[in-house]
Amino acid sequence: MVQPRRMFDIIQMLRASPTPLTAEAIATRLEVTKRTVYRDIAALQASRVPIEGAAGVGYVMRRGYDLPPLMFSPEEIEAIAVGLSLVARTGDSSLEAAGRSAAAKIGDVLPCDTTGIDAMPLYVSRWHEIPEPKADLATIRRAIREERKLLITYRDAENRETERTIRPLGLVYYVDGIHLAAWCEIRQDFRHFRHDRIECCRLLEDGFRDGEKLRKTWRENRKLFDC
Repeated sequence: MVQPRRMFDIIQMLRASPTPLTAEAIATRLEVTKRTVYRDIAALQASRVPIEGAAGVGYVMRRGYDLPPLMFSPEEIEAIAVGLSLVARTGDSSLEAAGRSAAAKIGDVLPCDTTGIDAMPLYVSRWHEIPEPKADLATIRRAIREERKLLITYRDAENRETERTIRPLGLVYYVDGIHLAAWCEIRQDFRHFRHDRIECCRLLEDGFRDGEKLRKTWRENRKLFDC
C-alpha cells in the first residue's frame, strides 16, 4: 500500500475509533510494520493533523477534525454516478460493495442543494448475466495492486485443469464476463484467463517489480483495449 493511501486510512481509523489505537493494532489492519505506522503518524502530525498519543500508549484523533471537503462540478458528479452504475454491473461483488461505500461517502460531502448520486437521472442498461466467479476477485485485485504473484488453478474450454504461477497485470471487464490479463510463468507469455474458469487462486509472498513494464507491452500488443 502506498503512503498517501495508508495515511488516509490511518486518519479514517482514528476518526472512527472510540478508544485509542495502538501502533500494533493499526499495523495489523494495514499489514505493515509498527515502524511504518510510527513514521506515518509522525508525518501526519508534522502536517498538523491533530493526532495525540505516544508509542506504547495509543493514538487518538482530536475531536472535530475532518478531511477537507471535496468539490465537484455537476458534470463530475454525473461522471461519478455513471461510473458507479457501471461498477454495479461488473459481477465483482467486492468492487460493487466498494462502489456503494464510495457513493455514500461522496454523498456525505455534496452540497445540500445537489442531486444525490443515487438520484441522478442517468441510467445504465442491464446487459448479459455475468457468471459467478469461483475465485476471489478481491484477492486478484490486491495481487495486481501489490505486484504479487498468484498461484491459480485454471480450467480451460476443454475442461482440462492446470496449475499456474502468474504475474497478474489487470482485469478487463466485458459486458458478459471478466478476463484476468497476466504474464504466465509456464508459457513465458501474456495470457488472458476467464474469471469463471479460475477455480481458485492463492496470493503468494513472491512479488515482481516489472508490472508496469509488462502492462505497457501488453497494452501495445492489444491495441483494441482502451485501458
